[in-house]
Amino acid sequence: MLAPPEKRDSVGGMQAGMTMMTRPPSIVAFERCYLGAWVIGFLSTLTHWTALARQMGMNPAVAALGPAAGQTMVLVSVAINAAITALLWYFVTRKAAVVAKWVVTVLFALALALLLFNLAMGQLSFGLSLAISLVTLALQGAAVMMLFRPDARRWFGEATEEPGA
Repeated sequence: MLAPPEKRDSVGGMQAGMTMMTRPPSIVAFERCYLGAWVIGFLSTLTHWTALARQMGMNPAVAALGPAAGQTMVLVSVAINAAITALLWYFVTRKAAVVAKWVVTVLFALALALLLFNLAMGQLSFGLSLAISLVTLALQGAAVMMLFRPDARRWFGEATEEPGA
């Protein structure tokens, strides 16, 4: 059973020893979209690995670290991205942590703003890479939308009633 708000810890998650009911449909949909977006992004990174490593290696600070520094930097970036994604997924879908919900939301907003800025500045080439970015961003947007549905708000222990109702 889902714990009532008074049984949640300070970040909105479940207290130790509490049990949860089956996750609401919106949280399941969030999980599918969020992880799907990450998998697509990861596969895109794998297909562009050599170009990313070359581009990273062209940075003088990275090049000074050695010939394989570009590869290493891409690998470290992918590992950090995977760790952050896994932690946010876990805290949203398993611990009902409101803080994680808002971190996911803010990161999506930043990614959207960056994409729009790059489009406006003409810094994106239209092709497969942009198409993959748009699909990934659309899945992330769908995931974030799921976090604000009534059943998800109950999952996080947030009020779902209108003020004065």
